[in-house]
Amino acid sequence: MTSMSQTERPNVYSSMAPRLARVRRLLFTAQVAVAVTLAVAVTACGGSDKKATTTPKPGSSEQGGMKDGDDPDAPGGGTGSGSAGTGSGTGAGSGTGAGSGEAAEPPPPVIIPPNFDPDPNEARGAINQHLQVGRNALAASPADPETALREARLALAIDGSNIDAAAMVAHAYVLKRQYDTAELVLDDLFKRETAKRNARVLYVYGLVYEKTKRPAEAALAFRQAVELDPSFASAQINLGVTQLRNKQYDEAASTFERLVNSGRADAITYTSLGSAYRGRSADYPAGSPDQAQWLQRAEETYKRAISANRNYGPAYYNLGLLYLDAEAFPDPSGGVMDALVRLQRAKTYFDEYKNMPGVDMKLYEERMKDVQKVIKREEKRRKKKPSE
Repeated sequence: MTSMSQTERPNVYSSMAPRLARVRRLLFTAQVAVAVTLAVAVTACGGSDKKATTTPKPGSSEQGGMKDGDDPDAPGGGTGSGSAGTGSGTGAGSGTGAGSGEAAEPPPPVIIPPNFDPDPNEARGAINQHLQVGRNALAASPADPETALREARLALAIDGSNIDAAAMVAHAYVLKRQYDTAELVLDDLFKRETAKRNARVLYVYGLVYEKTKRPAEAALAFRQAVELDPSFASAQINLGVTQLRNKQYDEAASTFERLVNSGRADAITYTSLGSAYRGRSADYPAGSPDQAQWLQRAEETYKRAISANRNYGPAYYNLGLLYLDAEAFPDPSGGVMDALVRLQRAKTYFDEYKNMPGVDMKLYEERMKDVQKVIKREEKRRKKKPSE
């Protein structure tokens, strides 16, 4: 067989070139399809999961890969990367579009908690109202400690730090004769600096000391209360009474005169002032003009107390004592009043005292024995002959 020459041999590569070109185009088309499919899948994933993103970050290796000089005609080269990049961009865009396309969720409403605190002015008015009702109950005759205690507690329910209300609680316990409890309340209250400057706290302390037989402490507490509040009438009255008991008649007279001058014209104040004048008269010799002056002032003041309240027994009792004790009582016409006239007046006023509400019969009987004894002695003296 004759061998075929080189020029006669068919060019296999030349004849296969068209076929290879078609195969290359088919492979390129398949790669593009795969790239688009992957891009769609990435887009779907990117739209459903906002946390995942395929957008390359600046300076990342992915972005750097897109800058490589790949052959655009090579299968899987720059064109494929570009398609994948387009898919990534679409995925990111899909995620953003889903968020912006839908209605934005409104922010949650601001919840303001309700304010249950009372209005300061209304609270202050309610407290003052409760305190006034409580004070009226304490000043009533007879006093009503239960009402005072209730009103004080209602005031404290509004303002637990109210000092006047706490002092009223202690005062109510004093009237209920629970002196230890009252003092415990005061001691706890007195730990606060503001309580030490409160006249009512010191006043109630004075009441506790007075009831528990501590006259010096009582006098000091009442005096401090008056110094803090000179217009506090109850503190002034109790201070004056303490001064009378301690025989400080000059100080007592000044205390009760201030009360009268301030407009207090009740039987208690006038009776106490009359007793201070009667005590002052004992500082002077019997029959002296100074003593006569104080005795007359005492008589006048006791009678003013009876005019203020004709049912106030202590005014009658003290007026009877005035006539009984003053042997040289001045006569309105001048000189000294007749002894029997004076003693009969004492007996008359003691008998009036007997008919008054709240009379102390034991005290009345003792004074009547005294006055009758002196009357009999004076009558016996007068029956004797002048020589005897």
